[in-house]
Amino acid sequence: MGPVTLRRPKNRRLAARLLAVAGVRFDPFHMRLVTYDRGGQRRLGAILEGEVVDLPDAVGHPAFPTTLEGLVSSSRGTVMDAARTALGRDDVFEWAVSRPHILPPLFPVSLLSPGSLDVERRLVGPEQDVPWPPGAAWLEYEPKIAAVLGLETSPDDPFRSSRHLFGYTLVSDWQARDDSGAPVTSADGVPISIGPCVVTADDVDPQVLFLQVRIDGQEVAKGNLNGTATDLCKAIAAASRAAPLGRGDALALNPFATAPAHELWPGAEVELAAEGIGTLRNRLTRA
Repeated sequence: MGPVTLRRPKNRRLAARLLAVAGVRFDPFHMRLVTYDRGGQRRLGAILEGEVVDLPDAVGHPAFPTTLEGLVSSSRGTVMDAARTALGRDDVFEWAVSRPHILPPLFPVSLLSPGSLDVERRLVGPEQDVPWPPGAAWLEYEPKIAAVLGLETSPDDPFRSSRHLFGYTLVSDWQARDDSGAPVTSADGVPISIGPCVVTADDVDPQVLFLQVRIDGQEVAKGNLNGTATDLCKAIAAASRAAPLGRGDALALNPFATAPAHELWPGAEVELAAEGIGTLRNRLTRA
């Protein structure tokens, strides 16, 4: 992929449509951070009025992180203040990105999820195909919301959501099953989908976030996080007591855990949407 041109788009409606395809919609009250492809490199951006703004260029300081992983690892004090100041300037759209290709927003240092198989798995982003694993008769689908830590925990500094959380994102998880219904395991497993953005924790109340799951355009689950947000914080606190958690670690829970698992076959299109975060859309494809 060639270099991405940074300029103020002449047609903002076109830019908004391009973001909408990636499941990202404008909300002026949320600081929403994405990663996009800039000349083959992962690059930090922020959603503003339906456009991706290159955040490091908008800030204009050589020490400002160029990736979301870097921002999470240094997300204390003046770094986030500098980001908010830059996004509030009148000239911020001088650093808008033309036709951004949205990638997975971040690669968590670890992604914990109760009940998931303990294997390393590849991450895919919004609008990216999920390849059908060899030997699978069908896939079971689990929608999840993930909380990302921006500060490490320790016995002397136990987890507190107001202090330790950086933000939230969406996760689509998949489990391959064979003809007998037994799990299918492989070296890589089925990729995990994550995205489309990370909304910072102080910009959203997870208790009132509304989630919706659609498969091939048909709604199959909906509801707000409410108790799930409390459960998520309890799970992080319990995990941090078992072992210290670090910046960039994440934990994901299924807000519809009591509902039956969704069985999927090749060609299925899955959409997980949340207010303030956007839509994580993926299609299952047979290689």
